[in-house]
Order: sequence, then C-alpha cells, then structure tokens
Amino acid sequence: MKLTFCISDGNQTRAITSANENIVSDITVMIFDASGSLIGSTYQPSVAAGSVSVPVTTRSASNCKIYAIANTGSSSYFAGVNTIDKLNAMYTTIGSPADLENNGSTAGSTGAMMIGHIDVPTIDPGTNQFAIPLYHQCGKVSFTITPVSGVTITGYQLCNVPLSSYITGSHVPASTSNVAGPPAGASSYGNFTAVSGLSQTTSLSKTYYVYENLCGSNSSVTDEKSRNSVNAPTSSSASASYLLVYAKSNSWTSTYRIYLGGVTNSSPTTTDLTNFNVYRNLNYQCGITLGTGGGSGDARVTYKATIVSGRNNMYLGDAPIGNYLYSDGTNGTTFQAGKTVGIIYSSEITQAQYDAGCRHGRVLALKNANGGNICLWSSVNNSPYTDHTSTGHLYATNFKTCFDDVSSGYDVLNYNPSYVNTSSNYAWYYCYTYNDGTVRTKTSPFINTGWYLLSAGELWDIIENLGTWSASQLTIIKGLRTSTLSIDNYLIAGLSGTYFDNLNTKLLNSGGDRIIPQSGAYYFWSASETDANDPVHVNFSSSFIHLHYGISKTSSYGSYVRAVLAY
Repeated sequence: MKLTFCISDGNQTRAITSANENIVSDITVMIFDASGSLIGSTYQPSVAAGSVSVPVTTRSASNCKIYAIANTGSSSYFAGVNTIDKLNAMYTTIGSPADLENNGSTAGSTGAMMIGHIDVPTIDPGTNQFAIPLYHQCGKVSFTITPVSGVTITGYQLCNVPLSSYITGSHVPASTSNVAGPPAGASSYGNFTAVSGLSQTTSLSKTYYVYENLCGSNSSVTDEKSRNSVNAPTSSSASASYLLVYAKSNSWTSTYRIYLGGVTNSSPTTTDLTNFNVYRNLNYQCGITLGTGGGSGDARVTYKATIVSGRNNMYLGDAPIGNYLYSDGTNGTTFQAGKTVGIIYSSEITQAQYDAGCRHGRVLALKNANGGNICLWSSVNNSPYTDHTSTGHLYATNFKTCFDDVSSGYDVLNYNPSYVNTSSNYAWYYCYTYNDGTVRTKTSPFINTGWYLLSAGELWDIIENLGTWSASQLTIIKGLRTSTLSIDNYLIAGLSGTYFDNLNTKLLNSGGDRIIPQSGAYYFWSASETDANDPVHVNFSSSFIHLHYGISKTSSYGSYVRAVLAY
C-alpha cells in the first residue's frame, strides 16, 4: 500500500516557529487491524518537500486503523508498540513550557510532532493508496495586547500549561465537562518565563506553542468577565491555563488574568465561554484591549491604585468627587429631592470595601447623625477591638497615622458588628442607623457598605477634597500626610472661614447640615483611636482645623457625628 502526504517546504530545524511549524522531516506509519494488533509499519527518515508517497508492506485486513506520526527524529521511537492500546498510552514530556518551541516535541525530534489517523474499511491484496491529513499534537496561542492612550504594558506571562501530552488524540473526553489531565500527572504543569520590565505603550504580539489542556468546563459561565479564577475549573488532575498581563497608568497598576480556551473543538470552531479546554491543532487568537480604568470592577483583574493619595492597598474607583450620589447608584451635579444620598468625597476604596463589591468611591451623608445633636463617643471607655494591635489598626497618634486610617469605621462593621448596633456606643450606633428621611441606602438597589462612623483619614479626605484651597494651602495639607508630628496640632491655620463655603452651600441647598458654623467651631468624633480612652477629635473653626486628642470617649463635652458609606 502507499500513503501520500503533501509536505511543506522550508528550513529543517528542531525549533518550532510560525515559518516552519508545518514542516515534516520524518514519518512513521503504523497499521492496526480490527483487533488492534500492528500488521505493518515503516519509518521514512528523510522527507522532501512536495507530494510524497510512503510504501508500507502489510497483509489484507478489514476495519483497520492507520496512524502516521511525523517528526519523532528516530526509527526506534515506537519500538515495542505492537498494539493500538500501547500507541494510545504513549506521551511526550518536556522539562519546561519553552522546550516545546525551542527543542521540538521530544528529544531528538525535528520540530512539531504531527499525527494523522484514518479508518480503512478494507485493505485488499495489491496496492492500496490512501491520503492521510496530519494535525499538530500541540496548539498555537497568539496574543495581541493593545493599550489605550495613557496605559503602559509592563509585562506578561503564560501560566499553568501542561508539560506532557498523549501522542494520539484518543484521550479527548466526549463532553467538555469531563477532564483528562496531563498524562504525566497533576503536577505536570509549568509557567513560561515572565516577560517584565516593559514600557510598551503600543500593541505587542506574542505566539506560544502549548500542549493540549483538557481541564473541563463550567456551565455557569455566561460572559467574558465570568471567566475568572473563581469559575475556572479545577480538579485533582487538571486546572486551566491563563495569561497574565501587567499594566499601569499614572494612577493604577493592574494584573489581568485571561483564561485560554473559550471555543469548541469542531470545524469550524464556535465560541463557547463555558469551555476552558485548550485543544491540539487549534490556532487560538486572542485580542486584548487594556482600557483606561485598569480593569477596576472586573473580577478577572487585580487592581491597585497608585500615587493617588500615597496610602497603601487602596483601589481607585470612578466616582467624581463633589457630585451628589443618588439612590439608584448614579450621580450628578444637581440635588434631587427624595433621591440624593450624599456628596462624593473620595474615589478611593479600601481592600475590604472592594472585596465587598464596592467599585466607585465614598460618600458623605448630607446631615449629621443623631438628629443633628451632639453625643458621646460611648457610654464607657471601651474599644470595638479586643486587641487593637493584632487588628492592624494602629493608634492614630500623629498626622501620618491619622491620614492613613480610612478603614477603622468600616472595618468594625465586620470585626465587631454588635458594637455598632449597641445604642450605648452612641457615635457608632447613630451612624449605623442613620436615616435622613429620604433614602435608606442599605436597601438601595446598588452595592454599598451602609452607613458607618468615619475615620480620621476620611475626615482628612473630606477636608482635602471638598475644601476650597489655594495652591500653597493644599501643599501644607498634603505635606502633613506623612508627618510624624503629634496630633493636637493644627492641620492648617490662618483661615478666613471660606474654605468650606462651596461644600456648605451644597449641603444647605440639599437640606443638609453645615460642616463649620458661621461663627464658633464644630467638633466631630472619628472612629480612629489615639489610645484606649481617647478617639481622634477634629475641630472645624472658621480660622483653623485642629486635630485633637485627650477628649475622653465618655466626655460630657460631646461632639457631632457624621456618617459615610462606600459604594
């Protein structure tokens, strides 16, 4: 019998490239009868370009299977294979993902291993001639990553690709929900070397050659954003492959995790977002656009704000500072009666708030809590934390620790929820139960934290972001962000009383309460503590802003309380 192949031309090399990935350097042919026994084989070590016929001596038989395997680089590669079951059990192994491209499918090979298979009903006496198409044992994955203006690609890495693969395709599950792990075992995965240190502001492209990864599917995935680490299939034998892309702007850094697969193993292929399998002989082409938002709000992306305020572990949302937040989750510049929740004072979100689903920013209530009356911090000198040190919430004893603490108020909701819901912990309770009569935002149709007592750093953000400052005044305030100067000092002094005029106008036009009075001073409690007995206490005067300590939580002096929320 004769087998005919159409061979691509090109340089003979062990490496796999787009230019030579279809080159055939040598061919092994094996013929199996209906019982799966080998009845004929041959090895042709040198194959010229063009149409090639390979003669194989065999006997007459019916219901035969013929396999042709290219680029093993050895006449003895299949020594001992005398049944189809032994052939189907064979697999190749590489030491690292790059070995497939650099050295070929197996040691001594001459490039990409290719396999062809046909079923033949009858082999008659005499000459039989069959054509066998060859397919790649590996898959090809090509990425084009395009950053929009203002975004820089800093690196990328293809991760969790198999280091072993069966030679034949007989192990592909009939259903995508089933799993067929790498033949060398569940530990047979590796990562390509990370590409780092880039400053790429235009599109870049990269092609990888990878073994098939039959990790399974997830029927609950309905869109691209759902193809994330939570929904990617994992089992005791296999897990999904993914590309990491590192990017940044002047205000954030992000790591994008893009899972491979997403199409059917059919001709032609069709989109199947539930499918995380990476099949052999498919050319995956993935276009990735990196937008200005850094993937904020996308569950596939790890997002971190940078250089916005200088705080660590903060996320930058898209909330426009100074706008009103409405009860449907939208925002705008005009007050809407019965719908306005508060005034946006920050686009930063803490890690815990981000984990709770918040993606936009933080909002100041229109009115003071407790019906606008002053109150104690608590009825006793207690703390919501049983161990203040182990929680990571440092005592705010200087300007830096005051500025850094934007989380104490919200975190108590999770750490000690009964504390904020106890009426004798007055400042906390009045903020937690705050209701301005128009909107109860905890039941509003958008994700938010609910109201809580603001921390010292949140008061700082309100001052810095909603105040009207000259360039020199703003330099003073920002300069104290990292100062170790003890509190009980002025944050800023020598003021004319107009620094909150714009904010107070917005509040008064909304039926809200001023932050500073027309004369005298207003004092506000914060959730931040300076020690076991005293919280941070902020004094807003027409001529200065002062950060206090030494006023007891149970002081009859009392202060106003203001609630905030994140959304």
